[in-house]
Amino acid sequence: MKLYVASAGTGKTHTLVEELLALVKGGVPLRRIAAVTFTRKAAEELRARARKGVEALAREEPGLGGAVREVHGAVFGTIHGFMAEALRHAAPFLSLDPDFAVVDELLAEALFLEEARSLLYLLGEDPGLEAFLRRLYQGRTLAEAFRPLEGAEGLVRLFAEALARYRRRAQEVLGPGDLEALALRLLRHPQALARVVERFPHVLVDEYQDTSPLQGRFFRALEEAGARVVAVGDPKQSIYLFRNARLEVFREALGRAEEVLVLDETRRHARRVAAFLNRFVALFPEGERVAVRPTREAEGRVEVHWVEGGAGLEERRRFEADLLARRLLALKAEGYAFGEMAVLVRSRASLPLLERAFRARGVPYVLRRGQSFFNRLEVRDLYHALRLALLEGPPGPEERRSLLAFLRSPFVGLNLGEVEEALLREDPLPYLPQAVRDRVAWLRGLAGKRPLEALKALVRDEVFLSRLSPRARANLDALLLLAGLERFPDLEALLEWLRLRALDPEASELPEGGEGVGLLTVHAAKGLEWPVVAVYDVARGEPGPASPVLVGPEGEVAVAGTRAHRDLAQRLAQAQREEAVRLLYVALSRARDVLLVTGSRSGRESPWAQALERLGLGPESQDPLVARHPVPQGWRPPRPAPAARREGPPAPYAEHLLPPRPLPLVHSPSAHLKAEPKPLAEALEGEAVSGFARALGTLVHYALARDLDPEDGRAMRALLHQEVAFPFAEGEKERLLAEVRALLRRYRGMLGRELPALEERAEDYRELPLVLPLKGTVWHGVLDRVYRVGDRWYLDDYKTDREVRPEAYRLQLALYRRALLEAWGVRAEARLVYLRAGRVHAFGEAELEEALAALPS
Repeated sequence: MKLYVASAGTGKTHTLVEELLALVKGGVPLRRIAAVTFTRKAAEELRARARKGVEALAREEPGLGGAVREVHGAVFGTIHGFMAEALRHAAPFLSLDPDFAVVDELLAEALFLEEARSLLYLLGEDPGLEAFLRRLYQGRTLAEAFRPLEGAEGLVRLFAEALARYRRRAQEVLGPGDLEALALRLLRHPQALARVVERFPHVLVDEYQDTSPLQGRFFRALEEAGARVVAVGDPKQSIYLFRNARLEVFREALGRAEEVLVLDETRRHARRVAAFLNRFVALFPEGERVAVRPTREAEGRVEVHWVEGGAGLEERRRFEADLLARRLLALKAEGYAFGEMAVLVRSRASLPLLERAFRARGVPYVLRRGQSFFNRLEVRDLYHALRLALLEGPPGPEERRSLLAFLRSPFVGLNLGEVEEALLREDPLPYLPQAVRDRVAWLRGLAGKRPLEALKALVRDEVFLSRLSPRARANLDALLLLAGLERFPDLEALLEWLRLRALDPEASELPEGGEGVGLLTVHAAKGLEWPVVAVYDVARGEPGPASPVLVGPEGEVAVAGTRAHRDLAQRLAQAQREEAVRLLYVALSRARDVLLVTGSRSGRESPWAQALERLGLGPESQDPLVARHPVPQGWRPPRPAPAARREGPPAPYAEHLLPPRPLPLVHSPSAHLKAEPKPLAEALEGEAVSGFARALGTLVHYALARDLDPEDGRAMRALLHQEVAFPFAEGEKERLLAEVRALLRRYRGMLGRELPALEERAEDYRELPLVLPLKGTVWHGVLDRVYRVGDRWYLDDYKTDREVRPEAYRLQLALYRRALLEAWGVRAEARLVYLRAGRVHAFGEAELEEALAALPS
């Protein structure tokens, strides 16, 4: 193995790309190289850099032009992605179907837990054991087999049975842990291992300090079988203990590597920041102390601020947050933009204090949560539902994966144990419950719609929507907005867009705000950098107590209440304290020019505070970098300042008054109707409960736009989740729902008689927004329904009135018709559809134009 030991900012990824380019230049085809790293985002960045490098090589040496074409087909991926690729190549030797599907960790764990719950139920065991089995499932990557310590024998046997049931059920779909288990089987088969090495004789591994014991064993076996492994890592940045990464894997590789090189030239840090980091590395073991040499001329700045005094730690933390806000405002005055600043915390528990202080001082901020948008569960549910919409015939392996996801999603919400027997069939659909088959049939009906219409139908499905959180609903609104910017020729194109965007590193994060100081955890900041970085609340303590079930680095399993558990807990606590120091190094090394460190003096020092104390930078230090700030007596956090008043002379047009107008500058046809001398809105409904008519109209229009079936009980009940229904008591809600159903039934009875049937319509649009500038007023509103039958266009406006008075709505329909004419060039027949009376009133073109002519200018 060739191993690079690096420090932050020294170009680990750049070095790996240079290794790859050297191989290409030496005649090694890209298809013989596997480049792997920790995340999909990092893998795509690696691919992009490699592509640029190969293109540059091809310009210098035309004979390498073929390498450019190979970049997109080459293997750049995560460790699990590479394992899956290796297994596909050796599948026949392992009696494995090479067409297996790879599912994410969340879905694989959910499938395992369903099997675990079923097993506990059948055996009559305590359901609380599910949490213990889950912990063992998450710890599988530490060892090939678990070794139970005192008191854990029964739990390990129970886990083995649950895992066996899970593997029998998920033979065609593999999660990350399944890939690692099969990769170990591959290593024990000489022919299979030789085939993988023949296919990938060169393996490049980035972020090697983040590998788990089983992953490290996999790479070592490849190396021993003849593959040339080049790895790059920084042991000081190993911070994924909770994901089973173990620094011992890197240290073992360091001890056996044939060639060890050091990367110590930093292109990121200013000189004083680099000097501070070099001072910090003294806290690490001798073999891991890589001092950096800055290449930039900038001096930079480092400040350590300690807050003391006050009524208690919480008050000191509030003062500390206010102090930091003031320091960032001072840096803004020096020329640093707020968007060039970030504040890093160890725990999200520190963020509320920061937010309050920043709001009070007027410091704009953005919470950078690092949440993958296109990989969010609600977006993936839509993706799988769309795939099922295109299903023809029995589902294949990929379609089965989508079917599993659909059955568990809010669209259906099944426990897969309810349909386990059906899922074992070659074609499970005929054996599923009727309600599920109806949902799948509904999905297939979307295949004939335009892509955006199909996506909107899924997003607005009442059952689906009623089971989502407000945050998830907001995400789906954002998805519709993004999809609306595209022009998809068919559903396949929409599906491909969703798939690729989920892998796109530029689309992986959806920011929650605009420009401002970034607030995020250290883990979320890994791999990023800013000109100004502040590390806040270094007094924040350690994680909570150890889990009742612990898994050791060699697969030892211990349960709470035993000596083995206490011993393992002590070892885990020591590992966490050591990792805390590495986590602080990651935080400090994100700064390019200015580094601020703030802490509040505490009686029980945290690992971060202890690390600074060891460097001579604690609260009692006389080091020039350290400043102490006592909390003033009677200090109170500042309140948000009132908006500043503009000073100076008035504008030259300030004395000019706008002349009175007959109509507002911006107006809606329905609002104009309500302002007339004889308003119709609630009087025509004859309502006994205030707001009943408005709620009824809103729900009926909502249901009509989505073609909801009045006999679909779940969809009807879901209507009551609309905000307009919240104020009503249960009896009033029942009456409201009964009226909605009656009007929807009347509407369905009109289809094919007074109204064209839905299947007769060549084009059909619902809830079209309108904006119409006319006679000095901008009219805005929503067209209920616009559709075409043959060559004839119709514009229908639904009414729930008890009385039929078409003349009251003549101007409203005239404005709607004119808007449609100007936007689409379509002359539609404008009609009122009275749902209670079951009547349709069509306006003539002349009377509508007359209504427009009567509008005041």
